Order: sequence, then structure tokens, then C-alpha cells
Amino acid sequence: MAADQHEHPGELPVDPLLGQPRLVDDPRISIAQAAVVLGKKPAQVHRYVALGRLPRHGPAHNGRPLLLSEVEALRDRGEPIPLKHAAHRLGRSLRATLELVADGHLPLVPGTKSMVYPADLAAIIAAKTQPPIRRPAGPPGYLNTKQSAERLGLTAVYVTQLAAAEKLPAVFQDRQWWFDPDRIEMIRRVRRARRDRVVGRPLGRRGGTGR
Repeated sequence: MAADQHEHPGELPVDPLLGQPRLVDDPRISIAQAAVVLGKKPAQVHRYVALGRLPRHGPAHNGRPLLLSEVEALRDRGEPIPLKHAAHRLGRSLRATLELVADGHLPLVPGTKSMVYPADLAAIIAAKTQPPIRRPAGPPGYLNTKQSAERLGLTAVYVTQLAAAEKLPAVFQDRQWWFDPDRIEMIRRVRRARRDRVVGRPLGRRGGTGR
């Protein structure tokens, strides 16, 4: 009988996080409560708010400025990882992964320049069809570094160095060098002519023209 006296049918259960019954579906919580949900210290939660990772609600001195749903959403996105790790998981180059960021497919973690959330990465992987990798597009008809190097009989690295040092006319666009095919052909002919002159020149005797 004593046990029956303490039962109150129809009462809402006490939420262990709030310490009271949950009166709304998405209650506001304090910084300390958010720290419990995220498994972080309150100072870290304050930092998340300052960086824009968690929006603040209500007046400036509100004791419960965060929405529980938004805190849980941040928790579920996982610990941020570097873009280079994301590129490895996607099987894309870092440049191609940066294209996903630039196109809005893979948002950066607010307050960072090279970190992403695992949940956003998982969504791209789950889609199975990733956005196509953009190929660099230079001025119409121009040659890229590899094509120019092949025509000149040089390495792509050396051609890049010549372009960067302004020893080879080039245009830098879309993060790589581009070369006018007519100029490359002219340089190729000059190089070939010089090589032919050196090969065809007779070897002189040592010590001058003595008999």
C-alpha cells in the first residue's frame, strides 16, 4: 500500500539530463549540460559557440542558450578529421577533395580551414556516386605542363621550374601552368636546331691545328 501512495499516474518521467520532466520535444540546455552530451569540458563548449559550431539562442545572459537537438547533431557528426584523411577515405586526391569543399558538397568545420566532420564524409561515401573530378581547364588551345614537357623532351618538373622562373612563357590558371602551343613548337625547333649543330660540328684536335 505504501508503494501505491507514491505512484502518480500520468506524471512525466524525469529527464536524467535536465533533472526534471521534459516539457517540450527540443528543450534548451545549459553549457554544462551540453558538455555532458558532447563528452567535453564546458570551456570547449564555449569555444564551439564562439566558432559558430553551436548556435546560441535567447538573450545574452540566458542560462540555457543551446538547443538539445543541435548539441546532439554536433555530437553525431563526430570528431573533425583533416582533409588529407578525408581524401584518403574518398579515394580522391587532395585537390579533388578541395573541389568538393569549394562546390559545397563537403563543408569545412566552422573555424577551421582544413577539417571536416566524419558524418558529412560518410554521407558522400554512402551516396556511391561522388561528384566528378574537375579537370583543369586553361586558355583555349593551350597545352598543360605534361604535354609541353613531352614536346620539348624535358621533365614536367623542369618545365614547371622554367615557367615559375619566367624563363618559359606561360599562363598560370586553375592552379597550374599553361603554354601557347605555337611558342612551344618554336622553342622545340630552336632546341633541335642547336642540337643538330652541336652533333654535326667536327671535333678539333687537341692543342690547336698542329700537324
